[in-house]
Amino acid sequence: MGQSSDADAILQKVVGEVLSPMYSLAVGISILYFLYGVLMFIVNANEPEKRNAGKSHLLYGTIGLFIILSVGGILMMFNTIFGGVFVY
Repeated sequence: MGQSSDADAILQKVVGEVLSPMYSLAVGISILYFLYGVLMFIVNANEPEKRNAGKSHLLYGTIGLFIILSVGGILMMFNTIFGGVFVY
């Protein structure tokens, strides 16, 4: 029984110290990319080519944020189903 609790403690430490900050970083980068697209869209409102580039940044930032948050939700669901092994 001692090995199982040790493995759970190691897994919780890895999730808490490594994966959780990486998840937060990915969300932050996606939000910044989206905001960069907003800025590029507004600043270059008179130039159609650059405005379209801003639109694509908006789109890809939104898609990235959706994927990242979806994965986070799925992981939380698994965490609930399997008894809360992961601690965020």
